[in-house]
Amino acid sequence: MRSGLPSGVVFSGRSFEAASTNSLSCCGSYNVRNSLHQGAAGITDDGYLIFAVNSWVGGRRCTVIGAFDPSGKPSAPTKPQQDLLGKYFPTTERPIVLDTKAKSDIGLKTTGLNPNVGVYVGNKTIIFDLNGKWSDGAFEAGATVTTDFDGRLQSQAYKFAARDKEMKAALSAGYERKGTQTTETLEASLDRWSLAGKRTRDGASRDRQVDLSFRATDKMTIKASWKPDVKPPSTPPRVTSYAFDNPPAVPNYSNYMITLEIKLP
Repeated sequence: MRSGLPSGVVFSGRSFEAASTNSLSCCGSYNVRNSLHQGAAGITDDGYLIFAVNSWVGGRRCTVIGAFDPSGKPSAPTKPQQDLLGKYFPTTERPIVLDTKAKSDIGLKTTGLNPNVGVYVGNKTIIFDLNGKWSDGAFEAGATVTTDFDGRLQSQAYKFAARDKEMKAALSAGYERKGTQTTETLEASLDRWSLAGKRTRDGASRDRQVDLSFRATDKMTIKASWKPDVKPPSTPPRVTSYAFDNPPAVPNYSNYMITLEIKLP
């Protein structure tokens, strides 16, 4: 923003000529203490409220865009909604987008940056999210940390993935901790073969699983599983009732299992 603009608040606005598409209905701008802010908002044909705000502060430009569904809940703007805003309202190449990670939170995330950063505020929690890609997507890493409003750590999750499209190979690893429970995952694949391992710990409790899969065709996969920590109870469970139309599920205490999965057309 150039110096010399009047200090204080100056409002000006007009309506977009968008009656044919019922897209954007109003826009306006104002400046406060050597900063300029422009905004546009409207309701689309499907009932979504979309908006965009451009701000120039200290010579730097920032764009925030967002949407609300017909019930008033925040929603990440879709690509067509972002294109519609860009058609009537100039935005930066890397806008900040209103986003949600769950039904009970709302936040903002960056786009077009590497890594992308998001901050979300939910019910008594704050979520910090970080994701990045390198070498045209061959490497990907991310981290999510959740704290309460006093800054105490509630949960944390980390992931890493590497891919080689020419060799049809992939490797990924993940770690998640929530309270006293931790979950570690490791997956590897090469052409039609894949190997996956998962370990969950919570105090003295431990649950491990290893899966080896072979994709014979695009619609048929054979998987062998090993669950070394599965143990049958000392006393078999009693069936108190039985219905032929809705029989109870049969518990599975096997340590080894072979599964054939067929996708029907």
